[in-house]
Amino acid sequence: MRRALLLVALLSGCAQQAPRPADIHDPTALRYLNQHGARVEVQVPPQGWVDASLMIDAKAAEQARGTNQRMTQSAIASGGILGAALASAINTQVGEASLQREAARDAQQAAQPLAVLLSDHPYNGKLQQRYQQAAANAGLRPSSGAITASLHITPKIVLSPDRGSFLLASAIDLQDIAGLSLYRTRIEVQSLSVRRCGEQCIDDGGLDPQKIDALLNLCIDEAMRTLAMDLQQGPDGQRGREKTIRYWLDGRRVVERGRVLEGSEGYLRYRNLDGALKVVPVAMVEKDG
Repeated sequence: MRRALLLVALLSGCAQQAPRPADIHDPTALRYLNQHGARVEVQVPPQGWVDASLMIDAKAAEQARGTNQRMTQSAIASGGILGAALASAINTQVGEASLQREAARDAQQAAQPLAVLLSDHPYNGKLQQRYQQAAANAGLRPSSGAITASLHITPKIVLSPDRGSFLLASAIDLQDIAGLSLYRTRIEVQSLSVRRCGEQCIDDGGLDPQKIDALLNLCIDEAMRTLAMDLQQGPDGQRGREKTIRYWLDGRRVVERGRVLEGSEGYLRYRNLDGALKVVPVAMVEKDG
C-alpha cells in the first residue's frame, strides 16, 4: 500500500517548498564562536511549526494528469486560446490541483493532534531552553559578554508519510555581532516511532505527551551534536566522495545521493546534494539485497 502513495511535498499547505537559502560556512565561524560564545535564539515560523507530508495516490495522480492533457488538447483543438483558458480553469478544479488541495487538507488534519500537543512549546520558553541546553551539552560555548554571536534556529516538525514518526528540521544561522552570517545550513533529524505500542503495530493514533516530548528532546540533542560536529570539521569537512546512500525508514526504502559524515550512536549522518545535513536513526544499507 505504501508503494501506491506518492510523496509530493514535505510541507502542507503548499505544492512546492520555498527555495532554501544558500549554505554558508565561513572558515572563521568556529573561532568566532569559541572566542565570544553564542546566544541561542529560537523562533518558529509565523504559520506554525508542525506540518505533515502531503500524500497523493500515485495512480490517481497519473489519471488526473492524463485527464488534464486530454482536456487541454481537446479545448485547444476546438476553441484555440479561449478553449485552453477554459480547460485550465476546469483542470484547476478537477485535475492535479484538486488532488493537491485535498492532500493539503488531509495533511493539515493529520498534523492537528501533534500541533495541539506542542502548541505551547514555542511560547512557554520550553523550546528555547531545550535548544540552549542541547547546544551547551554539544560543546557550543554560550554567550558570556557584550560581544557575542547569535545562533538563530527556526524549527519545523513534519509528520512522516505513514504518520508514525516525525522529522525535526532546524534552519541554522550563526551570525556575528554585526549580523553577518558566518554559518548557515539546515539540519534534519528523523525521530523514532511515535506510536504508543511500538513500531510494528497499528494503534488508535493517540499521542503520549511524555513520549513525544522525549522524542523531540532526542532530535534536538542530535541536531545540536551534528551542528557542533560540522563546525568542528570546518568547510573542508563538507568535501568527500559522493555516494549512493540507502536505508530503510518506516518500511520505505530511501535512496539518496550524498556524502556520509561521522555518525553518532544509533544515527546515520550524511549531507545530501542540496547541502542539508540529514540524520536518521537507522543503519545504512551497503548493498541492495
